[in-house]
Amino acid sequence: MMFLPQPLTACAAALSIALFSASSHAERNASLAGQTVVQSIEGGQHTKEYGRNGQLIYEVIERRKSHAGKATTEAMEREWSEDGTPLRDQTFVGGNEIKGTAWYLNGRVRETRVDQSLREPGGPAGKYVERFSDQGKLQSAGVFQGQFRPIGTHREYDAAGKLKREVTYDGRGSRLSERRYDASGAVIRSERFLPDGSREATGR
Repeated sequence: MMFLPQPLTACAAALSIALFSASSHAERNASLAGQTVVQSIEGGQHTKEYGRNGQLIYEVIERRKSHAGKATTEAMEREWSEDGTPLRDQTFVGGNEIKGTAWYLNGRVRETRVDQSLREPGGPAGKYVERFSDQGKLQSAGVFQGQFRPIGTHREYDAAGKLKREVTYDGRGSRLSERRYDASGAVIRSERFLPDGSREATGR
């Protein structure tokens, strides 16, 4: 084990998937205030960074694994505020994020991301993203390829968590159809979109 005097800079490394739930709560240790601790573990390295109050604020564990004869890195990265509130939690395989969660400072989940290889292996590639309000209500859900290209069906919800809009996209991120709902869940508008972006109303 060694201690580093300078804060650890952010990197795309983290805890092995096998250890995903190994440390679910951020620890506090006043004797390690302001320090970074690096420890060798089987197949990799475990790094922790502590805030000025001794609160664990950053953790990264990574391991080299072999799958079908091919070496890859499995990792998880976590971050907390100085009062111990979780801020983010990401899991990677081979540098690709396969699972991630971000939180508001009030402790509620802001966003979750799951790679389609885990959620729906036979479905379109990408990440299934859910976004929530700061009061915990689901705001939107759907699959993205890259950061900005939506594909498949995306749903948006009102402040009460009820479905208000549903949009279906093709593999290029172009809209194919859209539906809007009232508070009772009834469809109040339905439209289809043509390749040039023009729309043809199919309902009232």
